[in-house]
Amino acid sequence: MDFVSTMPGLHWPALPGPRAIMRLGLLHQFAATQWWPVERLASMQLRQLAELVGHARKHSPYYARTLAHLPAQLDESAWRSIPVLKRDTVQEEKAALRSTHCPQAHGGRETIFSSGSTGKPIAVEQTTLTQLFWEAFTLRDHEWHARDVAGKLCSIRFFPDGSATPPQGGRGPNWGSATADLVRTGPVAMLDVRSSVDQQIAWLEREQPEYLLTHPTILDTLLRTLEDGRPLRLERLREVRTVSEALPEGLRERCRQLLGVSLTDIYSTRETGYLALQCPEHDHYHLQAENARIEILDAGGQPCGPGDIGRVVVTPLHNFAFPLLRYEVGDYAEVGEPCPCGRGLPVIRRILGRQRNMLRLPDGRCHWPILNYKAMNTIVPLRQLRMIQVELERIEVDIVTTHRPDEATELRLGEEIQRNLGYPFKLEFHYVDDIPRSAGGKFEDFMSRVA
Repeated sequence: MDFVSTMPGLHWPALPGPRAIMRLGLLHQFAATQWWPVERLASMQLRQLAELVGHARKHSPYYARTLAHLPAQLDESAWRSIPVLKRDTVQEEKAALRSTHCPQAHGGRETIFSSGSTGKPIAVEQTTLTQLFWEAFTLRDHEWHARDVAGKLCSIRFFPDGSATPPQGGRGPNWGSATADLVRTGPVAMLDVRSSVDQQIAWLEREQPEYLLTHPTILDTLLRTLEDGRPLRLERLREVRTVSEALPEGLRERCRQLLGVSLTDIYSTRETGYLALQCPEHDHYHLQAENARIEILDAGGQPCGPGDIGRVVVTPLHNFAFPLLRYEVGDYAEVGEPCPCGRGLPVIRRILGRQRNMLRLPDGRCHWPILNYKAMNTIVPLRQLRMIQVELERIEVDIVTTHRPDEATELRLGEEIQRNLGYPFKLEFHYVDDIPRSAGGKFEDFMSRVA
C-alpha cells in the first residue's frame, strides 16, 4: 500500500493525519478482539452499554421515562428488560429520542436517513465518532478479504446527486472516506442503478474493473444475461461485493461459475452502521460485536440458537447523539454455529430479509419465498421479475422479458412459481417495460400487502 503522509518532509515511512491514525488504532484493536471468546466480547459490550444507557437516561427524554425501571447496575437481566424499539416508535418519538447533549469529543452531529425501502424512511442523528467507526470497519472488511486498494473499483449503485448518470457514469476521487487520507487508491468509476442492463454491460466492459460493488439484484440480472448466452468480458475482475439487499440463495455459486470470482456480501444499515461482515474463510457472516450488540430473537423475545431464525434487534454502541436501544431493524436472520476460523465474533448463516415481505399462506403460516430463477429462466427469458401478494390467495407477477410467452408457456411458468411458493396461488401476470426501484435505489423481488 502507498500510505499518505501529512508530515512535511516525511514521505517514507508515511505518517498519516490524526483521524487516519485513530482508524488505524481501532483496526489494531480489532485484530485482537476478533479472536476473543464470545463471553469476553459480551462482557465488554455490557460495559459500553452501561455508559450508553446512563447517558440516554440523563439526556434523552424518551429514555428518561422508559428506562426508569432499570437498576443502577446494568446486567444481562436488566438489559433484556428494556423493551424492543420499533421502527414506528423511532418515527413518532424522534424528538424525544434525540439526546439534548452529546459529548463534545464525539464531534459534530449529522442527520442521516434510512433508505426508505419500507416506504417509511426514518431520520436519526450520528456523530463524527460513529462515522469513524464506520470507516474502521470498512478497513477491516478490506483487510479480511485481502483487497488491493490500488486496483480499479466500479460501483453500480444509487447516486441521487446525478454524478453517475448513464451511459457514461461518473468518476470518484478514491475508494471512500475510509481510505481517503490513509492510502492512495486506484481509480473509481460509478454508474447509477437506474441504468439498463445493456448500459451496465457496455460500461463494465469499457471500464474493466478489478472490483465491482453493487446490489444483489443488479448482479443477478447481469448473471441471467450471461446465462442467456450474452458475453461479458471482465478479464481483470477479482471480486464482486454486494450490499443493501438480502442475498438470494445460489447467487454466490452462480457468480463463481459465470464470472470466475468470489462474491463477498456486507450487512449494514444506514441508521446502525456495520452489522456483519462475511468471514474471510467462509460464506457466512461474523457479527461486528465491537460496533453493536446484535440480538437474534424468537417470537417470545428469547435469543435464538444455531439453526434458528429470528428478528434482528440492534443497539449501536457508540451513538450518544441518538441512542437506539434494542432497535428492531425489520430483518430476520439465521443464527450460525461458531466459526471454524476461530474468531469469537458471533455467526449468522444468512440474512433472510424484511418481515413485511414474508409470504402469507391461507392456513396462517408464513415463510420467505424462495424462487428458482434458473428454472424459471428456462421457461421465459426473464430480465426482471417482481411478485406482489395483494390478497391472501392472489399474487400479481410483474415481468420484464424479451419475448412475451404464449398461453401454454405462461401456464408452465405459473406452475413453477406455485411449486416454489408451496401453494396454488392465483397468479396475475403483467408484462412491463421496466420495474422501478425504491426511492433509495433498492429492489425487492417479493412484496406483501397482506396484513
